[in-house]
Amino acid sequence: MRAGLTPKLRDVDTLVSMLTYSYHPAHEQVLEAQSFRHCKYTKLYDPPIEEFAVLLTELEPEQEEDHGLIAGPSIIIITEGSGVMKSQTSPEGIRNVQTGEIFFIGAGIPVTLVTNGQNKLTAFRAFVERPI
Repeated sequence: MRAGLTPKLRDVDTLVSMLTYSYHPAHEQVLEAQSFRHCKYTKLYDPPIEEFAVLLTELEPEQEEDHGLIAGPSIIIITEGSGVMKSQTSPEGIRNVQTGEIFFIGAGIPVTLVTNGQNKLTAFRAFVERPI
């Protein structure tokens, strides 16, 4: 649905009819973090919608986190630090990552994040699980 951000056709009436105008206090909108599978350093934020969920991984120096397989596509954003991402996103299967980098991860590709040296690493991964 277009909202007027481009010069293409805009259907304002349809857009307005799709919006929900129910609201709640801000403190009721905050998602509680959940554990994610077997992960030790990753938290799951899973809103009550089907479109996506978000993982937050926070690694201290010399730590590693294996997300395993996610059945749908995802996007991972490195927001702090640097380290290594082990996956099939590069021909070698291992890629150095640092703050500001964003990667697309295809469905069913395992990902492991690793810090090295004295570096920390913070990454957010938005994903959708599709039925297998």
